[in-house]
Amino acid sequence: MSKLRLDPDEIRELVDLLRAAFLRVRFEEFLFYRLKKSTDDLSAPIDDYPTVLRKVVQEANAKLWWRDLLQAARNAVPGDPGLQNFGEQFGMSAITVEPSAAGSTRLTPAQLELKIKAAQSTFDILTWRKRVGEIEGRVCRIEYPPTVPKGTGFLISNTAVLTNYHVIEAIHKGIVPPDKVALRFDYKVLDDGVTVSAGIVHRLAEDWLADWSPYSERDKEVSPSADPEPDELDYAILSLKGSPGKEPVGGETDDPNPTARHFVEIPAEDYDFNKHRALYIVQHPDGKPMQIALDTEAVVGVNEKGTRVKYTTTTEPGSSGSPCFGPDWQCVALHHSGDPKYLLQGQKPEFNQGIPLRAIRTLLQEREKIALLGGV
Repeated sequence: MSKLRLDPDEIRELVDLLRAAFLRVRFEEFLFYRLKKSTDDLSAPIDDYPTVLRKVVQEANAKLWWRDLLQAARNAVPGDPGLQNFGEQFGMSAITVEPSAAGSTRLTPAQLELKIKAAQSTFDILTWRKRVGEIEGRVCRIEYPPTVPKGTGFLISNTAVLTNYHVIEAIHKGIVPPDKVALRFDYKVLDDGVTVSAGIVHRLAEDWLADWSPYSERDKEVSPSADPEPDELDYAILSLKGSPGKEPVGGETDDPNPTARHFVEIPAEDYDFNKHRALYIVQHPDGKPMQIALDTEAVVGVNEKGTRVKYTTTTEPGSSGSPCFGPDWQCVALHHSGDPKYLLQGQKPEFNQGIPLRAIRTLLQEREKIALLGGV
């Protein structure tokens, strides 16, 4: 069962985090425009800032709108590492897991810090968490029919999402109408299935398929007879109505200083998977909170044609189309599938598999469509 109220220590912690995240004038502005509440109604004119914050959080806790307060604060300052960490305790931030005998195990803050060091990241824990808070707002759940998750996608420009072709194949083939597809950002659900935020839904543009590449029949083989070809990359770039990357995290707001969602930037330089074996996958598992699957010794290898990379980072149903990141949160691959042994033979999977982004970049350059990555 989800937590009903914060305990005294959690109240103090949230007060301290809000004080670090907002100057007094900005907090009053944020509270009014985001939550339609005024500090004048919740505190006395002579109260200093810490007292104002304490009274606001206590009122929110007593009247059961502390989750709204926390969620609104996270939307207003998505890169704040303290709020990101605090929200993770309640399923309101992406949780971090690592591979285990049970499939995956949630990391404690102390364990996470050790894992980040083991991954040879140059980031400290605060910078690492800041990047998490920014990236999770750029990842969406792809749904059709309504509310049924089919996969994950992520913004690669203000107007376009990258996912797997196999996630949207039914739409491309006319089996599902494009107007029945939802791309849901900011979806927040607790471990017990209680939805905290229904998220913001975006729809496909009229000319919605900007570019695509099919999967390979080799992907279905337990022992592939050959590597997938350079034009068999199982990706689709979806054009959306509007410009979600320019819109505020959490949706439209009267807040005069909103933080734009932005998009995941794709590095121009090649990534050396042999040198950097750590891999993080930000995924939307079916019916569960957003997860960051972290494995410090993940990369198994890249095939000879450079069209697939194998890794041991844990994934779950619904993760097709997720972004894969290196130790400093550089986007390096598009998660694509698991070991065919699992689907075809019911055996324990030995690896997962993705598409190196350098292969997608190369194909887009050949097609003179490189502008789809970033920009507009």
